[in-house]
Amino acid sequence: MKNNFIYIFFAVILIILLVLLSDPFMLWMPPLAVMLALLLVAVIVSAWAGFIMKEQAGDEREILHRMEAGRIGYLSGIGILLFALIFQGLNHHIDPWITISLAVMVISKLVARIYFEKHN
Repeated sequence: MKNNFIYIFFAVILIILLVLLSDPFMLWMPPLAVMLALLLVAVIVSAWAGFIMKEQAGDEREILHRMEAGRIGYLSGIGILLFALIFQGLNHHIDPWITISLAVMVISKLVARIYFEKHN
């Protein structure tokens, strides 16, 4: 269990930020400055968790093409969802499906990393 705490911490922070940002139950109406600050923090945390955290290539040549194709697909999905999050955040209306998709992609990657580090 190499520093799994940081993965769990970022997953929880990401979920909290995305729920606050999308406000699915219409419980609060933040002012524009708060919404923009929340959007900025959510984008930074999502981008760091999606693009930077533990994103290193492996040494196995026989699975390199599969791994690279998976990485490109994942990074493309994260990039599109971040673009949609920024665009809709600036319009002050965020579709919950964008936040759900972003959270599922990032959290499933972190869970898979933890699982494969533990069982390999």
